[in-house]
Amino acid sequence: MSNRIKIKPLIPLLKQGGFPGFSRKIMVGLFWALLAIALTSCQQIETSSETDVVFVTITPGSPNGAPTSTPAVSLEVSPAISEQPHRASPYPCEDRFIPHSLEHITAISGEIVKKFGSNGAGLAINDLDRDGDLDLVLANLAGSNAIFWNEGDFAFQKQEFPFGQSRAVSIVDIDGDGWQDIVFARRETAPSVWMNDGTFQKGENNQKTHRQTSAQPGQQQFKQIDGFTRLDRFSPSQRAYTFAWADLDGDVDLDLVLATYQTEYRRFNNYDLSGGGVVYYENRGDDFIATHLATYSQALALLLVDLNDDEHLDIWVGHDFLMPDQVWLRTDDGWQEATRFDEIAQNTMSFAAGDINNDGGVELFAADMMPYEPTQAALLAWAPLMETMEDVDVAHDQQIIQNVLQVATGDGGFENQAVARGVEATGWSWSAQFGDLDQDGFLDLYVVNGMAAEEMFGHLPNNELIEENLVFQNDGTGRFKPRPDWGLNATAGGRGMNMADLDGDGDLDIVVNNLLSPAVVYENRLCGGHSLTVDLQWPKSKNTYAIGARLALQTTTGRYMREIRSNSGYLSGEPSQVHFGFPADSRPISLDIQWPDGRKSTLPVPPSSTRLIVERTN
Repeated sequence: MSNRIKIKPLIPLLKQGGFPGFSRKIMVGLFWALLAIALTSCQQIETSSETDVVFVTITPGSPNGAPTSTPAVSLEVSPAISEQPHRASPYPCEDRFIPHSLEHITAISGEIVKKFGSNGAGLAINDLDRDGDLDLVLANLAGSNAIFWNEGDFAFQKQEFPFGQSRAVSIVDIDGDGWQDIVFARRETAPSVWMNDGTFQKGENNQKTHRQTSAQPGQQQFKQIDGFTRLDRFSPSQRAYTFAWADLDGDVDLDLVLATYQTEYRRFNNYDLSGGGVVYYENRGDDFIATHLATYSQALALLLVDLNDDEHLDIWVGHDFLMPDQVWLRTDDGWQEATRFDEIAQNTMSFAAGDINNDGGVELFAADMMPYEPTQAALLAWAPLMETMEDVDVAHDQQIIQNVLQVATGDGGFENQAVARGVEATGWSWSAQFGDLDQDGFLDLYVVNGMAAEEMFGHLPNNELIEENLVFQNDGTGRFKPRPDWGLNATAGGRGMNMADLDGDGDLDIVVNNLLSPAVVYENRLCGGHSLTVDLQWPKSKNTYAIGARLALQTTTGRYMREIRSNSGYLSGEPSQVHFGFPADSRPISLDIQWPDGRKSTLPVPPSSTRLIVERTN
């Protein structure tokens, strides 16, 4: 969100005279806004008919963290393994998504939406109680954060936390005990860490119960709810708006990078900026050691992704309010700030990463604000805002006011191809995510939109710019076309959003945390395709769910690459479960895994429509 822009007259409609009654200045402004071949040893393979899961325990062969070059023992698959289908959906496919409301509304302080409150809150998805179903955690502002325990078939049991005022959410196993913990970025305090001990109480009808106790004065752990203990892991002055987790120093535990949204931060902290900026926290077991990479930031988005193909995760921070995005590359001498892109978004709202053309590389999407329909009604809605914005000479500036899709050029660089691939304009966008929604083997794109703020849209009913969420289908070449018939074009003001298989039927469902409207789960009932879902487990490490791993599924019709990361989009935590979609006439052959420490595994894959759990034992 920003109240200043730089204007670039790039839209062809301007050359046609625009709409009657609008000056060229307004029109210009409105149009921006308008096992790789190395095999590994197999220790144990078993199947579970109760959960329809195939379990594979593997041990990579390299003892020192280097990629395995020759196999130690061939991986053998037991003849007892047979096709283990995902749960059959009780409903027929309808070629659309079906919405299910959740008992959660991200609320604001007061009755009128103003800046910063309008930014809403995020969410995260992962299996908190290890029952095989992915649970939800939704953040809130004036209301309470909440867990939604997945009871199956889109039934969720709500459990509230005794606080809100939160932005980003992560569900990650911080201490390596095998239980996924919860971390919230807070507006007025340091990040809130809730350690999961797995001791969930059961009440009437075998439902989880909620108890809350206070620790004794002086204790570091000062709050408890059923199954979770809140720990003070950060300096009281530390703030965060967005964050992400991964093993960044190669010691097999999870480190943290966080960033602040300085304009909001100074408002809530009496202009004390000592805890602001971009900070790398190295996990030292009982403590996190901070390294400040930048003392100032306007970060709405943060992604940990390999930007130079050296097999190390780098740091990419997306800024609002005209501040250029920043990149830090991991080197032998520590973190080095670098320029990786010729063009970047002007007001970055969200990051998504995925291999959209199945070439084995990662494409990078950054969402900005640009109207997707240059209709007169849209221009009228945006006009008063644009009149207050400043014209700035942007010659030779790398920032552009539209979405950016970075595609690797093959020579170590990136080229923005958002216009060529049809995703340069999606509205006032928040969370954006890639996922193979129709299971044809190609990643699609979903973006949630809308804005409400008295300072910007006081001329509109309820001070709200109402825009549809947009879903784009990948046409098989890495280009995208809108699919409004999929039933995902809601106008409820989405903010946090992510995708996961919530009902265990093998396809990706979607969760959206709306502002001032109920959160929604969209059940995927599209027809066609098959899938494989994969869970990596590494119980003898402190990175128990292999965040940072890269997986490649070879099928008879293509090869598909996915990565495990903690967070992406806007303020949204990703599940550690990986989803591969592929055409119905295709079958899987093998799965290559590059683990976070660089070791590699290759294993054959059971028939299609299975869930595969791969457990590394060293």
